[in-house]
Amino acid sequence: MAENKNPSLDDIRNLIELYAKKVANLKDQKGKGIEILHIRTNIEQGLAYFRSKNAYLEPEETRLGNFDSLLKKQSRFLVKGIGKKAFIDQRAILNPSTDQWWWWLDIEYKKNQKKVIQRKLLNIGIFFVIIVLVYFIFLRLPPQERRYLDLNSSIEKKIDQSLIETDQELVKKIYNDIIQECEQALVLFPERPVPLLIKGAILEKLNNLSESQASFNQALALYPSQEDFLLDQATWFFRLGMKDQAKKSLAAILKENSDSIGAINLLGTIYEEENNYVEALKAYSRVLELAEDQNQTTMIPVTKMKIAMLQLRLPMSLP
Repeated sequence: MAENKNPSLDDIRNLIELYAKKVANLKDQKGKGIEILHIRTNIEQGLAYFRSKNAYLEPEETRLGNFDSLLKKQSRFLVKGIGKKAFIDQRAILNPSTDQWWWWLDIEYKKNQKKVIQRKLLNIGIFFVIIVLVYFIFLRLPPQERRYLDLNSSIEKKIDQSLIETDQELVKKIYNDIIQECEQALVLFPERPVPLLIKGAILEKLNNLSESQASFNQALALYPSQEDFLLDQATWFFRLGMKDQAKKSLAAILKENSDSIGAINLLGTIYEEENNYVEALKAYSRVLELAEDQNQTTMIPVTKMKIAMLQLRLPMSLP
């Protein structure tokens, strides 16, 4: 790159792919940390050239940004592999600006380490507070609440069992057991809608459509909005392996609210489960846009990670 003053866009794309693979497998890059940083520098120099020509670089910059985020998240592996002295020596040779943040990762890592120690000390204090709260709130829950939690746990286990069981008669028995436990949960807390959703979904699996719809109608009345109901319904459909039904519920949400971040995120998860990585990537990219617009700080890094991992599964010819 240093010898070629006018690199082609394909050269830049190839470097980004090389950078992506090395960053995605950072733990295996022992002794090659400096090489990764030089590759990142070459990419930046190439992009600067095309920016000066007002070239359209959004696909390249998006893909690069995802793996930059991944590098920052895993910077401890890079810093430990390279060593503090090597960072100092390279900065002395190259004299990089602070805009080239990758050459300053050791300093940023040191700052983060101090924050981590502070957080650990805080977490220790919080942990002891939680222990006390668990004892006084959870372990001393009223018998009715404890029974409800036990039923929820049993239902979850039976759902997992139904998804791996091959004997259809046994699966049917599991479904009927789940319905019974949902009814027991509703006796305890009739105002809680989740047992109704699970019961409705199971009844639909058993092709008992009229009772299924009646259960869903009861659940809907307990939700503050139809969107909340449909999102939870889609979640339980997906949990039970009913992907087509989950998509229908999500489609109903998105028809009324095309920016429903929860619906789009779950849709991406379903596409990913189906190995439809292109559609999953589109969904997660939209989730990232909405999360950034809405400043949902906890969702942004998780979504970036999902996008980065999906891009590794796509052919190089795709953005």
